[in-house]
Amino acid sequence: MTRSSSTWRTLIGIAVIAALAYSAGYLASSRQQVAVFPPTSAGFIWPPPPPLESFTLTDTDGRTFDQTRFSDRWTLVFFGYTHCPDICPTTMQILGEIHQRLGGHDLYVQRGQVLFISVDEQRDTPEQLRRYTDHFSPDFLAATGPAEELHRITGQFGVQIVRVSGSSPDEYWYDHPSSILLIGPDQKLAGVFVPPLDAEDIATQVQAIVNWADRRG
Repeated sequence: MTRSSSTWRTLIGIAVIAALAYSAGYLASSRQQVAVFPPTSAGFIWPPPPPLESFTLTDTDGRTFDQTRFSDRWTLVFFGYTHCPDICPTTMQILGEIHQRLGGHDLYVQRGQVLFISVDEQRDTPEQLRRYTDHFSPDFLAATGPAEELHRITGQFGVQIVRVSGSSPDEYWYDHPSSILLIGPDQKLAGVFVPPLDAEDIATQVQAIVNWADRRG
């Protein structure tokens, strides 16, 4: 699958943020005299951005999925679509492994969830989304919505999604990043994990971030 230059710029920007996160977190903690130091995680974002603004999607049960569904939860988020031939199934498989590895971590088990957001509302019905996510884990959540609402949430994360048309109106695909986002219980972006994705490494980073947040209170 090809990637637009704008999407690559987004990924590079996220990678730079992630690389600077620990040093920024250390300085912020020092200024605030916080006793618990930030985790040494390449994907950790500190200080965190503002809480998510409102958006409205629909989940596989036909219920509203909005920013409140992140409250008091640690949520791993991935944007994709079920007809994606390569990036999505690979990333979803990795998410399944991450979720399984975190199964022994009490704080994640109590408050963790994985959310797949489809950017293809036209083809990804609730039934299609449920079948797709169940293939990777029956625990996974999924939601989608109209383009305006999808743009509302992707824009807050700096995630750029580009629809690419084929030779016929029914032939199209999406150019999108394969990064995995971590949303904290405060509805703020806590981590960004960029390719190359490694399930064991990401699970370790998530555990460190969750532990740090719990100790920090």
